Amino acid sequence: LFNQVRPDFAIFGEKDWQQLAILRQLNRDLDFGIEIIGAPIRRDGDGLALSSRNAYLSVDERAKAVALPEALKQAATAIQGGADVDQSLDAARAALAAVGFDPIDYITLVDAQSLEPMKKLDREGRLLAAARMGKTRLIDNVPVLPA
Repeated sequence: LFNQVRPDFAIFGEKDWQQLAILRQLNRDLDFGIEIIGAPIRRDGDGLALSSRNAYLSVDERAKAVALPEALKQAATAIQGGADVDQSLDAARAALAAVGFDPIDYITLVDAQSLEPMKKLDREGRLLAAARMGKTRLIDNVPVLPA
């Protein structure tokens, strides 16, 4: 599509961080010269990332779904404060399981650019998560910055 359209810039939402990172790398690798802009995640007042998928949540599931961004923020804060990455991710998984997320597809800390898994916070990272609440698969992510 980039080859056909040849845009000067393209805007992609940060909600699907993996897609954004891959498109940025594709742009560099193929020297498209496109300015790839990440649009910040839009969130509801309670913090849940806005998504058309949210309409599939029941009222009860919607109330519980806010645990996803909360767990990610708590894990990010812990990791930025020097906590062990694996323990922080385990705590986030436990928090999600406790409110009914099942299955939890992944919660992981990755390098913000390469998407390589990180065991310690020595560069800009991103916490990525995907989990099901009822029949609805939700995704979210938060930045994790070294001190």
